[in-house]
Amino acid sequence: MNYISPKAMADNFIPTESLAQFYKRTGQDIPLGLDSGKAHFNVRETLTATRKTPFNRRDYFKICLSQTPAKGSGILLYNDQEIPIHQCCLIFNNPAVPTSIEVNTPFNRFYCLFNTPFIEGSIPADIQYACPLFNPSLMPVIPITKDDRLRISAYFTQMQTLQDSDYPHKWDMIRHLLQLVIHEGIRLQQNQEMPAAVVRDRLVNDFLALLNQQFPVDSPESPLKLLTPAHFASLLHVHVNHLNSVVKKHTHKTTRDIIHERVIIEAKTLLRNTNWNISEIAYALGFEYPSHFNKYFKQFTSRTPLEFRMGRKR
Repeated sequence: MNYISPKAMADNFIPTESLAQFYKRTGQDIPLGLDSGKAHFNVRETLTATRKTPFNRRDYFKICLSQTPAKGSGILLYNDQEIPIHQCCLIFNNPAVPTSIEVNTPFNRFYCLFNTPFIEGSIPADIQYACPLFNPSLMPVIPITKDDRLRISAYFTQMQTLQDSDYPHKWDMIRHLLQLVIHEGIRLQQNQEMPAAVVRDRLVNDFLALLNQQFPVDSPESPLKLLTPAHFASLLHVHVNHLNSVVKKHTHKTTRDIIHERVIIEAKTLLRNTNWNISEIAYALGFEYPSHFNKYFKQFTSRTPLEFRMGRKR
């Protein structure tokens, strides 16, 4: 099989496909507002024809439910792996991992795709760690039984029905159904024999549990206390270098990156859903001075907290 392996390509030669490029490639109308940074979600049922998709990364998440593949119907190229698709399965596409799928026999499938703003704050860090959608160490293809397929396809059908409805809270319901699909994948994968390389590490679980215990932030009077890897390492009774090494190995992210991501998610939630002023939010998130919080928030979002808040109101 001829394809360009990541081992033979530098990272900057592997393109990243945007949502707009996906819609254009698949012959669909490009939804309005894709470049505005707003939440986006879409779900469809399709018949996948004989073809090979481009080998690239993506700036969006994608979950596929293949429903009727026959033996030898396709291969998923996942980084430098070739993973056969020979039965009904769930496929979780991690945006950071270059992938391509080669289909030899047409089969029916559901897929849903969404961007980071759509799920921001709704998937806890420990759940992300356990799901191949977020953790590239895990196998992205999860075989399923007929009963599994019927149950999971019902979730996709419900998401599709809601998407086409005018119910004002449909996106909240879709997020809950999406979480059910993610949990199904985690449960089914953990019920199968997993390679030693992807067994979840207890230290990582303990770190993520400690991190999650601090949220949500309820009051400026009870600010965050654990803000650095050293704080967590002390409570976990390990050296900070060991914690950093284990977290990096099992999540492909640094301990500090995971902390930053969770703080930014909480900052956005508070800016979006409370009437606290910027100073109160800064103190609640453990910043001694609001100016430090402003600089921190802009570093990760390219906007000041006030710009983010005002942008959400428009």
